[in-house]
Amino acid sequence: MGFFRPGNTNPNSERSYRMLRTPGNLSAAVFAAILVPFALASQTHVVTPSTWTLNLQQSDFGGGPAMKSDVITVQTDTDKWLKFTDVTVDGDGKTWNTAWSGPADGTSHPLKGMPGATFSQNAATDVDVMTLPDGTEITCSYSLSPDKKKMTNKCAAKSKDGKVVNQTTVYERTK
Repeated sequence: MGFFRPGNTNPNSERSYRMLRTPGNLSAAVFAAILVPFALASQTHVVTPSTWTLNLQQSDFGGGPAMKSDVITVQTDTDKWLKFTDVTVDGDGKTWNTAWSGPADGTSHPLKGMPGATFSQNAATDVDVMTLPDGTEITCSYSLSPDKKKMTNKCAAKSKDGKVVNQTTVYERTK
């Protein structure tokens, strides 16, 4: 979620933007950063409830469009269950309201607010996977600062044709 920005002066962004130009692929760019930061393993659980805000200056969107904002509220984060809501404004100014609640056992379940998408979280491996309606698969791993006030997630989005885009997003705990 949030990989590419149209009009970016980075020479690699046009190539990357073309890859995610379709609505489903652009959704991959937006939702990789939106949803996956809170699929945390047992040793990296966030305090709940908590609110996390994307730090745009510290994030690297892979040379493409960045989100304008992203705020995630985590209601539950345990070895067995994850529940969160997310409000994102993408690079085009569109607001996305999504939510997920499910077991932390790596099984995929529907993502509310994005028909046809699924999300899974595996607390044992610190990895989550989101599959978009177009088949793009976004895999992320996480780290949490020692004071549990900053979270960094590293994601790779792989399109159906095998192209991979990497990004790093940083979130700060605001509540």
